[in-house]
Amino acid sequence: MKKLTIILFTTALTLSIFCFPTAAFAKAKIQIAILLDSSNSMDGLIDQTRNQLWQIVNFLTKVTKDGEVPELQVALYHYGNDSLPSEEGFVRLLTGFTPELDVVSEKLFSIKTNGGQEYAGWVIRSAMQQLNWSKDPADFRVIFIAGNEPFDQGPIVWTQSVNLAVKGDTLVNTIYCGSAESQERQLWASGATVAKGSHFNINQNQAIVVIKSPFDDQISTFNTKLNQTYIPYGREGKVGQQRQAVEDSNAGRNLVMRGLSKASEYYDNASWDLLDALENGRVTIESLSNDALPEVMRSMALAEKRAYVAAKKAERESIKKTIRELSQKRNEYVEQQRKASANKGENTVDSVIIQSLRQQLAAKGFKLQ
Repeated sequence: MKKLTIILFTTALTLSIFCFPTAAFAKAKIQIAILLDSSNSMDGLIDQTRNQLWQIVNFLTKVTKDGEVPELQVALYHYGNDSLPSEEGFVRLLTGFTPELDVVSEKLFSIKTNGGQEYAGWVIRSAMQQLNWSKDPADFRVIFIAGNEPFDQGPIVWTQSVNLAVKGDTLVNTIYCGSAESQERQLWASGATVAKGSHFNINQNQAIVVIKSPFDDQISTFNTKLNQTYIPYGREGKVGQQRQAVEDSNAGRNLVMRGLSKASEYYDNASWDLLDALENGRVTIESLSNDALPEVMRSMALAEKRAYVAAKKAERESIKKTIRELSQKRNEYVEQQRKASANKGENTVDSVIIQSLRQQLAAKGFKLQ
């Protein structure tokens, strides 16, 4: 009996390791908190961030840690807006850390500039105290704060807020949206120095050049086909599916870049898409009532449901593979066009975020393919 017990325990342990690898070996995390000044003069900053979110995500698809694609979580604040309560420092958390990038995009498009009083120290403190930062020292934690008013504005001393980040092993990168010669920029640079981050100066009103390629129409077509592989479930199903369509529309001329992001492992919609929820172990088909499923699945037997899900998964993987292949061709074409162009571009919010991530992720042991 004792020998049989040992064998059964060993078998169970082996199954737990091989059947549930995510529980035994958690993926490394990349946590990015974006803090945007939303006062009257910052329309250009907000627009750049909205339009180039997918460019930043596509850069991160090239990053691995221990041979795996990390888990990406993004949080978003806006601050310095007179429409926000003064007793809360004119600061608003739009979303805590989430892997669902459509939510981040939706919240970016919800920002309306107005005002105001821009308390950098307050919003950094809020981000450090309110967000669910990883405690694992191997994970990557970073704040990007952008604005154009004095960094020491407001009742919260900026050094105290930045030191909270230092204690939390969280980098703070500062982006000053104003004249490079401005004296106000010096404190923004000091904030980054104290927090062991990087400081940048950008023109928030700089127009971003989008280079079209011969592959863009195909990518857009496959993006539409990709949407058709999503299976809405539960209370969030219809909302999530509608959000996906709205954010496709919001992407505008950047739909191609968004489509490339959607073909990556970072595009996770487990709160409303059945395939992602099953992949993440969030639900099982058996556990869902027919009412929680889309109408097309409600009359199916269990075996039919499984077959339907398997077919959608295979279709999705095929479409993603095609988009990635087209992406490679597009990247080669765009790079050739850039080299031939006399306009090498200027610092915009996406370029400085990517520049800092490239250096800081490498320093943390992440690898760029």
